Amino acid sequence: MTLEKDIAVLADALSGMVWAADADGSVRFVNRHWRDYAGIESPDATDMGWASAVHPDELPRFLERWRGVVALGEAAEIDVRLRRHDGQYRRFLLSSCPVRDEGGRISRWYGMATETAQVDAAPPAARPDLRSIIENIPMSAWSTDADGNCDFVNQRWLSYTGASLDAASGWGWEAVIHPDDLPGLRTEWQACLASGKSMNAEARMRRFDGVYRWFLFLGNPLHGEDGRISKWFGTNVDVEDRRQAEDALRASERNLVRIINTIPTTAWSTRPDGYCDFLSDRWLDYAGFTAEQAIGWNWSSVIHPEDAPGLITYWQGCLAAGTPVDVEARMRRFDGVYRWFLFRANPFRDAAGEIVKWYGTNVDIEDRKNAQEALQASERDLDRIINTIPTTAWSTRPDGYCDFLSDRWLDYAGFTAEQAIGWNWSSVIHPEDAPGLIAYWQGCLAAGTPVDVEARMRRFDGVYRWFLFRANPWHDAEGRIVKWYGTNVDIDDRKKTDEILRASERNLSLIINTIPMLAWATRPDGFCDFVNQRWIEFTGISAIQAQGWDWKAAIHPDDVKDLVDRWQTALATGQPLDSEARMRRFDGAYRWFLFRGNPLHDDAGILVRWYGTNVDIEDRKRAEERLLRSELLLAEGQRVSQTGSFYWRVESDTIRGSDELYRILGLQVGTPISLGRVAALVHAEDLPALNELIAQALEGSENLLHELRLKLPDGCLVFLRINASRNRDREGRLEYIGAIQDVTERRRSEQALAETRSELAYMARVASMGALTASIAHEVNQPLTGIIANGSACMRMLCADPPNVEGAIETVRRTIRDSHRAADVIVRLRTLFARRDAAAEPVDLNEATREVIALSVSELQRNLVTLHTEFDESLDPIRGDRMQLQQVILNLLMNASSAMSTIESRSRVLVIRTDRDADRWVRFSIQDNGVGIGAEHIERLFDPLYTTKSNGLGIGLSVSRAIVESHGGRLWGAPGETDGATFSFAIPGHTQD
Repeated sequence: MTLEKDIAVLADALSGMVWAADADGSVRFVNRHWRDYAGIESPDATDMGWASAVHPDELPRFLERWRGVVALGEAAEIDVRLRRHDGQYRRFLLSSCPVRDEGGRISRWYGMATETAQVDAAPPAARPDLRSIIENIPMSAWSTDADGNCDFVNQRWLSYTGASLDAASGWGWEAVIHPDDLPGLRTEWQACLASGKSMNAEARMRRFDGVYRWFLFLGNPLHGEDGRISKWFGTNVDVEDRRQAEDALRASERNLVRIINTIPTTAWSTRPDGYCDFLSDRWLDYAGFTAEQAIGWNWSSVIHPEDAPGLITYWQGCLAAGTPVDVEARMRRFDGVYRWFLFRANPFRDAAGEIVKWYGTNVDIEDRKNAQEALQASERDLDRIINTIPTTAWSTRPDGYCDFLSDRWLDYAGFTAEQAIGWNWSSVIHPEDAPGLIAYWQGCLAAGTPVDVEARMRRFDGVYRWFLFRANPWHDAEGRIVKWYGTNVDIDDRKKTDEILRASERNLSLIINTIPMLAWATRPDGFCDFVNQRWIEFTGISAIQAQGWDWKAAIHPDDVKDLVDRWQTALATGQPLDSEARMRRFDGAYRWFLFRGNPLHDDAGILVRWYGTNVDIEDRKRAEERLLRSELLLAEGQRVSQTGSFYWRVESDTIRGSDELYRILGLQVGTPISLGRVAALVHAEDLPALNELIAQALEGSENLLHELRLKLPDGCLVFLRINASRNRDREGRLEYIGAIQDVTERRRSEQALAETRSELAYMARVASMGALTASIAHEVNQPLTGIIANGSACMRMLCADPPNVEGAIETVRRTIRDSHRAADVIVRLRTLFARRDAAAEPVDLNEATREVIALSVSELQRNLVTLHTEFDESLDPIRGDRMQLQQVILNLLMNASSAMSTIESRSRVLVIRTDRDADRWVRFSIQDNGVGIGAEHIERLFDPLYTTKSNGLGIGLSVSRAIVESHGGRLWGAPGETDGATFSFAIPGHTQD
């Protein structure tokens, strides 16, 4: 605002009629001379108020011409008649000139109105023009003639440069331009002079003290009435601070890229129109793309075909609306596998609120999606289970709002879920029971205590029946109630039975005497006052003899103390009696009986009676003894075979096992066993196998067969074989019954055998290398033999009389040719071992592979490996060193054969194929079904001195990758889908002209 005021004061001090307008042409200021001439006050002269001074006949033409000048953005002059304060019209020439900001955009228009008579009468040097304004505007300004010769620079320009007006005239101003910037600035200025377009360029200008600063050079042409350029006006705007800020911003952006490439997620950015201009290294590594391949909109090629249309439509909608991105889609990994990702992005806006950038990330949610699907499936199963159980069930939110009612509840009440949801279920409660039930329910909600209450519910036909309402709260990990689950059990029949039972209690003795077992009753203190007839008949003791505590006479002397202790404990605690003891029959024989007694309480909860029965379990006890002996034999057999049996109830994660199983697991007998406890013992590398076993069990696989390693607390490594079969218990719950065998000793034997086989494989590899060496020797021997033969022939020709010089010369040429052939073989051999650049020659990859296979046939036969080849005979040759590439193929083939050397449970199959990859490169792949290797170890195999073999040196794959990369290709490995691994390399094809 201070600058605007200074300009207004300056304009009022000038002798001419000066005005200023916004970038859109709206007049914001006219100076005092203009207002005095037109007789218009300052507030009335702004916006369109000044137009009242234009002659009505010329106003439409003038406004149209002024809009054209604003749209063109260049200086211009307009002839128009203006009304003086006394009503007379005089003709004026309105000159206008735009002023631009650092970005080259017009920020303001300045102009002067000069009476035409003054222009015509005054000499050119004395005519009023814009120079007085330019001289005083707060920036460096200048003007030139139509040819670009500088005829004016303002005082601010002279003060900054320390130059004189004479020194700057013509093209002398170039002396203050930085030598490095002058050629470009001069070219830009000359192009503007030739085309008549506005100038917008940057260059460094030397300050009076010798310091250079960056300036923005802005220039506009002034056109005369004939349309030709008569003048150029310009300004120099100091942009040094902006340039430094831009340099800092670029450095910041470079740091940002490094930071983004470091964070553990894929990240990207786009322009405001969605054009992708950056993808983090993690994104490129995941997709197997280079930045050039993915830039723009090419990233969409990794989106799953089913997800791509919707994702792109959603993205374009966000671009148009400027709303954040939050969407899911599948992305293809470099190996062709699709995984679910969460796409999130936000727009970055400038100070004006305009979107200048989009920044986003892709988060892998594959595991979360799988977990969600499993949870949804589990919830569907839960609903089916709840709707299957023979009782009404329901659930509510923590505040008691009912959000689920089972089908059985809805069928009973004759409601739909929508009619009963929330608190509407209360309408089926009997009016006499509803207030008390709701108050009780709200008390349980407040206190978090379980629900146990009775009330009557109306059936769909209007009949009320008694139900027992029971519910328990479900807490999260922090102890907060997140759900209530409950059931309503129909007890109407039980209530009626209770009434009948109370009515017929006086007939209890008759009933007890009728039941087919020994029965008795006592007072609350245990005093026996009743035994039924069957008890009397079995013991031969009368009811009077059995009263009080004399019934003990019928108990075996060895069992009396334990039984009496248990009975007194039950009397003291009020807990049911459940004990075993032997009773003497009337003939003196003792038999085992199960003693059971239950207390009877009155309505006030006071114990008033004990009722009990004695059940003959003699046959069961003998069966238990036989079972015990059988279990002892089984335990001994398990100990000898080192096999532990178990059963696992999947739903409750309950595992029960034999003593031998506890010994194998290194656990104390009786210690609760769960999957979590077992997983804590499993070797880290075998946890995926355990997870696979669990997944198969949850899917209900008929048989489970796995091998795992355990790392026991004492540090010992134990190999286990697990074999289990699916079963259902009486309630239909899924369980697995099986055995776990300790196969550690057998594995050690197998490892010893594998080491022996490895030694044999190594010897076979040496033999294979020997075969290659023989081939190299043969290639060298041929040209050497030719050299000897040619030398002998040359000697004979020279010794002839006369000497055969022409023949000798031809023989020498052949000798030189054979020498070169031998030298080429030596050079290639030295290149192979010295790791120089490979010899460039066309190589048929199929033919080179067949040669290596021929050298390795005996090794594959000894390892019982079945070889399949799938060669693409239409492949282009590749350019490289044949011997080095065959070394890579031989190394990969030997590694694949070695990886299958310990496989016994399936055939050892090796597949070698050649084809073209997605980049149209020639690709070699070798796939085995061996022991495989985890994805986390694949890349480390290519590190020098890293090996997974006990006798390996760890240099084979490292050297092989170096060879392939020296050919401009790439070498990689990947684990198999079920077993084994695949190693591949790809090299650009070479087509001969």
